Amino acid sequence: MTIHKEEKIWAFFVLGMVVVFLAALAYAAWGLGLVTPYTVQQVPAEKALEVLKPGVDCINPNVKKVVDNAVVCEDGRYYVNVIGMRFTWLPRNIILTDPKEVKFRITSPDVIHGFQIAGTNVNVMVFPGYIAEITWKVPANMPAGKYLVVCNEYCGAGHQDMYAIIEIRR
Repeated sequence: MTIHKEEKIWAFFVLGMVVVFLAALAYAAWGLGLVTPYTVQQVPAEKALEVLKPGVDCINPNVKKVVDNAVVCEDGRYYVNVIGMRFTWLPRNIILTDPKEVKFRITSPDVIHGFQIAGTNVNVMVFPGYIAEITWKVPANMPAGKYLVVCNEYCGAGHQDMYAIIEIRR
């Protein structure tokens, strides 16, 4: 079997392009030190509930108050630890009073979930064994009300019942 001259030229050209793309990828990864856009920590999936206690807290503990069984941060900066597991989010009801910045730390002990606050730009994949951290800058003109948190990644037979509520109070 003979290979024509034009086929050899194209084969070397394609091979050269693959080498160039892999070299560019390697340079970006190691030379420039590019990383993922959010912080990822590892946690053993079976210890997720122990390591990441579900609930709301203040980033600055000096401004923390409790009003009507809800944590109120006077500076509007909150930490919200969330566990996603079949077929619920913990905590199921999250109350935020005049939020400005909310740092969500989310993990799952069982399967992949998708954490999405409907009507906002908050959308993150939640993988078992990892803590995904995302910061939400709450728009100042966002009206008070209840916002639905859904799982947007199919996680099993009860997927349609996996939701939580974020209540914003002003």
